[in-house]
Amino acid sequence: MEFHQIRYFLKAAENLNFTRAAEQCHVSQPALTRAIQKLEDEFGGDLFVRNGRAVTLSPLGDLMREHLQRIQATRELARAAAKTFLDEGVAELNVGVMCTIGPDLLTAFIDDFRNRHLDVLLILHDVEPKALSKLLLSGFLDLAFIAQYRDQERDGVSAQVLFEETMGVAFGETHRFAAMDDITLFDIAEEPYLDRLNCELRQPFCEFMSDNGLELRIACSSAREDWIQAMIMRGLGVSIMPRFSVISRRLGWRKLSGPLSGRRKITIARADAVSSQPAATAFFSDAVGFSWDNALQANGGDTR
Repeated sequence: MEFHQIRYFLKAAENLNFTRAAEQCHVSQPALTRAIQKLEDEFGGDLFVRNGRAVTLSPLGDLMREHLQRIQATRELARAAAKTFLDEGVAELNVGVMCTIGPDLLTAFIDDFRNRHLDVLLILHDVEPKALSKLLLSGFLDLAFIAQYRDQERDGVSAQVLFEETMGVAFGETHRFAAMDDITLFDIAEEPYLDRLNCELRQPFCEFMSDNGLELRIACSSAREDWIQAMIMRGLGVSIMPRFSVISRRLGWRKLSGPLSGRRKITIARADAVSSQPAATAFFSDAVGFSWDNALQANGGDTR
């Protein structure tokens, strides 16, 4: 597979017209067609369904389009990084942040790192948990901030714990939970629930509810942390949430009591086999040595 074949295929998939795609790629139509045919031979099936002049993506083509778009995006990112480095002497770091981690504490560290490494360009990627290991091992990400409720080994990835934060429940500022010191999973079962799809506690929480004959009243599910918090503020329901994922003063928060109460670990991770550039090594070392306790206290500590 060659990059020009990927580019030709993506243009053809965008236009669904080989003539127009060839014009935009500045090649002849036969050359574009041959390149796509070579891709089809490699993948073992048709990428397009041709019916006279009408062209549509085949099921295989629709599937491969997403993968090839990622390859193209990665290539462009690498070319841009090389150009930036050669033109300006700036090192580029791609850092993944698990989407359930709140920004307050991490931005305190990023501010500290940037003040001491002005020649490093940080690019932060909001990443779902299931994709983090693959992105690190592929080299797309240099490092990643990962949250774990329970210890979890990731093959080929090394991680260092930075700090811990308490798991709790978030609710609207006028909610009845605001008058309670202890909130249990049984209390949550009585309320409409906003389901955070990437929550580390999601599976054991659902299992607890099922094992205890409790019906979870899910009002809405979303992978978007900002949407979940906006809905809580609107009074649509409550949600289990780590302490420092709460980013609005209009949200109340209390620690969980009883089953599943506890803390999650925030780690900095990197791939073992991927050669780290000096900037990545510095970032990892600085993250481990950062005064996270001071940052925790500046953000109100980990109790409420």
